[in-house]
Amino acid sequence: MDPIRLQDDLEKYLSQNGLATSVIELNEINMGWETELFTFKKVQDGREEGLVLRIFSGEHSGDKATKEYYLMNRLSEVGYPVPNVYHIDTRGSVLGKPFILMERIMGTTLDAAYQGTTPENVQQGIHRLIGLFVELHRLDVSLFSDLPNVSKISYRDSIRRYHEACKKNIPWLKPVIEWLYKHQPDDNDEYCAICHNDYHGKNVMLNKKNQPYVIDWGASNISDSRTDLAWTILLYTTFGGSMYRAPLIETYSELGGKVDDLDFFEVLAATRRIVDLGSVVFGTGSYGLKPDVLNLMREQREHYSKVHDFLEERTGIRLKEFDSLLASF
Repeated sequence: MDPIRLQDDLEKYLSQNGLATSVIELNEINMGWETELFTFKKVQDGREEGLVLRIFSGEHSGDKATKEYYLMNRLSEVGYPVPNVYHIDTRGSVLGKPFILMERIMGTTLDAAYQGTTPENVQQGIHRLIGLFVELHRLDVSLFSDLPNVSKISYRDSIRRYHEACKKNIPWLKPVIEWLYKHQPDDNDEYCAICHNDYHGKNVMLNKKNQPYVIDWGASNISDSRTDLAWTILLYTTFGGSMYRAPLIETYSELGGKVDDLDFFEVLAATRRIVDLGSVVFGTGSYGLKPDVLNLMREQREHYSKVHDFLEERTGIRLKEFDSLLASF
C-alpha cells in the first residue's frame, strides 16, 4: 500500500470525523501474516496521540475486522488487558480494505523484556506470560457468545478441516490425519474457552509502567483451551528450544490450567502449521494470508523443520514429502 496515499486517506478520514487535524510519523510494521500494521500519531488541538492501524486482507476481511474490534472491546469491558479499540471500517470504503484503529502501547514486548536475563528472571517472565494465559482461559465464555464472527470451533472441526486439505492437495499428510482420528480424546466442555491461538511473548506488550496488554486477536475463537496451550508450546519449542516445554506446562498447571491429553493437541498444533504451509504452496486456500507470506515462510525453513521433528517425536511419523518440500524452498 502506497504510504503517501495511505497517510492522505487516513488524515482525510480522521479530519472529516472530527478526530484529528493531521497525521504524522506513519510507519509500517511488518509483523503479521494476515494483516498490514502501521503506527502513526494523530494531531488534534496541538496534542499528539499514538495509534495503530490494522488493515485486513483476503476473503471475509470485513468479518475479521468486525470480530477483532468487538472481541477486544468485550475483553476490555470484562477487565482483560488489551489495547483500547477506537474505530472500525468494515467495507473498505476509506482505505480500500477494512481496518481498525487502536491504542498504541508504548514500551516493549514481554519476550524482549526478559530476553538475555538471568534464569530467575526468565522464569518470572514465563510466570507472567502464562498467568495472563490462564486468566484468559478462565473467562466466562458466555460473555462472548453474542459477539459477531467469534466462532466456536472444536478440535474435531480442526481435524476435519485438515483432512479436507489433505484430500485436496496434501495427500502425504494422510498418516498424520489417521493418527489424529485414532488418538482424539473425548469431548469435554470444561475446556471450552476464549482462545487467542497465537499466544506468545511478542504478542504481549508492556507499557512504560510495566503493565501488560495482549495484542493480535485475529486468529481467536472459542475452542478447547488445550489447542491454545499446545500452539504456544509449539512456537516456543521450535523457535526457542525444547527447554521451554516443561516450564510452560508446569507453570500453566501450577496456576490452575488443565493439561490432560496434551500430546494429542501438540500433534494437532504441528498439523496446523504444516497445513498452513501447504495451503500457500499447493493452493488449498490462503485463509486470508498476505501475498508475501510464502517469502516469510521461506525465511522460517528451520522452524518448519523443527515442527516436523516435533511431530515425529510424538507420533513416530516422518513425512518424506514434507522434507523434500522444505529442501526445495
